[in-house]
Amino acid sequence: MLHVLRLDHAARLPQVAHPGEDLGYDIFALEPKIIDPGGSARLRTGIAVEAQHPTTGEPLGLLVRDRSSMASRSIAVTGGVIDAGYRGEILILLTNLGTEPFAIAAGDKIAQMIPLPVLTGAVIAVESLSDSTRAEQGFGSSGR
Repeated sequence: MLHVLRLDHAARLPQVAHPGEDLGYDIFALEPKIIDPGGSARLRTGIAVEAQHPTTGEPLGLLVRDRSSMASRSIAVTGGVIDAGYRGEILILLTNLGTEPFAIAAGDKIAQMIPLPVLTGAVIAVESLSDSTRAEQGFGSSGR
């Protein structure tokens, strides 16, 4: 469940095109913006949100991710964690990895918000960790 507070009368509410199938909520730009090649821009959405698990009511955090249609044109989300307790305006940081300026219009879909349970807890210092089959094998250890 997503509770949304409009902070601006022109703000669009997040949408799900296919409820029960889509992983994330589409979110929209409040204002137009040009992002220069190699540049980044903070885009306003005009909304604040509170996400809750639909059956338990537990608070949910949100991951902000790329839209595939924008990523295919070299526009990437480069900031993307919204903590469950954050109540300010959702701002989306986009970076233009391409070679041409990229125009965003007010009302354009700019990213997706994916709700996730909050699983953080206490940090405990220990003397050792349990054994695993991978152990300390890192980058590339599982093959190509």
